[in-house]
Amino acid sequence: METINFIEKFIIYIEDHIRENIDYDKVLRNMGVEPKSFITIFTSLTGMTPYEYQAKRRMTEIAYDLKAGHRRLIDIAKYYGYYDVDTFKTAYQKSFGISPYETERHLDKLDLTERLSFEIVPVDRPKYSSKYTHSESFRMVGAVQTFSLQNYNSRMKYDFLAYLDDNNILDELLRYNNGSIKGIIMYERYIDGEMELIIGVSSSLESPFEETYTETSEFVVFETQGIPSLAAQDIYQYIFRRWHLKEPRDLNCNFSMEVLKSQREFTSDYTRVQVWQALYDEI
Repeated sequence: METINFIEKFIIYIEDHIRENIDYDKVLRNMGVEPKSFITIFTSLTGMTPYEYQAKRRMTEIAYDLKAGHRRLIDIAKYYGYYDVDTFKTAYQKSFGISPYETERHLDKLDLTERLSFEIVPVDRPKYSSKYTHSESFRMVGAVQTFSLQNYNSRMKYDFLAYLDDNNILDELLRYNNGSIKGIIMYERYIDGEMELIIGVSSSLESPFEETYTETSEFVVFETQGIPSLAAQDIYQYIFRRWHLKEPRDLNCNFSMEVLKSQREFTSDYTRVQVWQALYDEI
């Protein structure tokens, strides 16, 4: 419940600073919150990063202001932090697919984002089966990408996965999969203000791919089948909205790990998807 309460409070913070360029890393650290942990939970619950949420909410408020018609276009643009009208028009067109002048006619067709709130629904019957396991740090080999935390969103992870799948790199990686965890691993972690994404396999073999080591941790493992981006999102929402409320263990969201197991391509609806949710050690 504390997790949801904090998210609700932070949404209020975003709403209060909707026109500003929020330094989420700095704000969260001042609040004593690990940015990667917060952004993982926020994205899992809302389907968007806090940066995306703020951008969508800002554009929604702009659309309502345009519809009201009480201020000039240049005044609205400056109020929401745009230095010139042309930049504002371009951003608005990119967001909604129409010019600001067309807003009044098409407001009911726009993809607007209203302020978020959460309904918590604890249930007795689990939606997904789960098991606890301990994993010592292990070596991974794979493909690595690094993103700025401000620009990162989960779509980039699955775009990278699809790219590797389309170019048969996942099949190549599996040739080196002699470690204890079988399948393609998607491993995210926050490092020095950036998000590092590794897609690879557990391996002790020499390979042409980059290598890294995971963290030792206790995990609870959930499994389902489906398109990885949709299946994992649903599991994460289940973890944070339901499972977490009934279990006494604290979630460690400083990194995330998903394992994909498939006889076919790894981006199809036949893919077996595991979410390995890290837990803090019991005291």
